[in-house]
Amino acid sequence: MANISYITALSACAALLLSVGCAPQKAPLPVGEKVITAPHQELTDASLYFYQGDVKRWWLDTDYMSRPLADTGDITVAPVRIIVYDSLGKPSTRIASDSGSSDSKMAVFDLWGKVNIKNEEGMIVTGERLRWYKDARLVTSDTFVQVETKKGDILRGKGLEARDNFSRFSFNAEVQGVFPDFKRRMEEGDEDFLR
Repeated sequence: MANISYITALSACAALLLSVGCAPQKAPLPVGEKVITAPHQELTDASLYFYQGDVKRWWLDTDYMSRPLADTGDITVAPVRIIVYDSLGKPSTRIASDSGSSDSKMAVFDLWGKVNIKNEEGMIVTGERLRWYKDARLVTSDTFVQVETKKGDILRGKGLEARDNFSRFSFNAEVQGVFPDFKRRMEEGDEDFLR
C-alpha cells in the first residue's frame, strides 16, 4: 500500500512538472524608459509649417518631435532648425539649437544647447538658452548671450531682452564688447555703428 501511495505521489509530481514545463512561456511585457500619462505622438524626420492666412511665417525641420495627441502639452523637438519668413515670404532668420520646446498654442518657444540665430542683415546671436515670445515678438535669456554684427562688433552679456529681429537688444549684467576700428568709426560718425 505504501508502494502504491509512493507511485501515485510520484506520478502526480511528474504530471505536474510536465504540464508546467510544457506550458507556453509568457514573454515579459516591454516597459518604457519614461512614464507616459497620456497618448502622444513621436515623429522622426518631421517638418512643421506655420501660416498666417496665406503667408508662411516659419518652418521647423527636426529629426525628432514628441507631442501629445490632445494638443494640450508641450511639443519637444531635437534638434531645432527653423526658418522664419518675412511678410513677403522670404527667409529672414535662421534658428538652430540642440533642442527646443513649445507650449501647445505655439506662443512661447524655448531653445537650449548651442543656440544659434542668424538674421538677414548678417547678425549672429549665440547662447545656451533663449526664449521667444512669438506674439510679443520678444526674445529673452537669463544666461550669457553673444551678439555679433556683420561689421564684426561683438557684444556679450548675461541676461538678454531683445526684439525678435534683434533690431534692439539689451543685456542685464556683465556686458563686454569688441568694436573693430572704433576710433575711426566714431570720428566718421558711422550711423550703422551697431548694425
